[in-house]
Amino acid sequence: MNAPLPFGEGPGEGLPDFISGPVLLTGPDTWFQRLLGLEFAGLVGVGGACIGRGAPTMCNGANLAYRRAAFEAINGYAAHAHLASGDDEFLMHQLHAARPGSVRFLADAAAVVRTAAPATLGALLRQRVRWASKWRHYQSPASRRLAPLVLGANVALAAGARGALAWPALGPWVAAAWLLKLGADWWLLAPVLRFLGTRRWLWGLLPLQLLYAPYALAVGAPAGAAGTAGRGGRCGELESK
Repeated sequence: MNAPLPFGEGPGEGLPDFISGPVLLTGPDTWFQRLLGLEFAGLVGVGGACIGRGAPTMCNGANLAYRRAAFEAINGYAAHAHLASGDDEFLMHQLHAARPGSVRFLADAAAVVRTAAPATLGALLRQRVRWASKWRHYQSPASRRLAPLVLGANVALAAGARGALAWPALGPWVAAAWLLKLGADWWLLAPVLRFLGTRRWLWGLLPLQLLYAPYALAVGAPAGAAGTAGRGGRCGELESK
């Protein structure tokens, strides 16, 4: 994610039908906001990587565009108009199913869109309820597999930490699992945060890791791993005709 991806290049043929762009959360420089920023940067990174591998899972309605002809060919939002959240992702999945390889990620720093993070825990919980509500409607195999995977990983880490308190012999194994997750998160987040210009957040990763598992269980972050920041409004178009 260090260089722009020209619209005409990628796994598909010709120009894309759908472009997903990077999004940066903004807000006061508090531990709560850094936690949200780190998590969201991970979603941006995973979403861009999945698109790059030809298996789109996530996008964000705050920064995307689509081609009108492709939109009309699949009857737009009609198939999911009754759902309260997810129009951006459902559209991306439909366009990918109709023409595999036509979804691209625009990894250009000039394309970063900034949007405000939830200001309170209550706002965060309401957001995650919206995110979680759409999971059962996914038809994309990649998205359906990703959410249980993230949920299982976080539940296992939290359960392991609790189990180590009762059975100290588990301690080294639990510590190894946490170190493995920390290393994987560092490997993923370092280039993403550098790209977003927020690399300083990376140094908060270790203490935030200690908070993340109970946070994930409390607010449903795994559901967020299969979603994006709400509806985000209707999407933009790549062309007007």
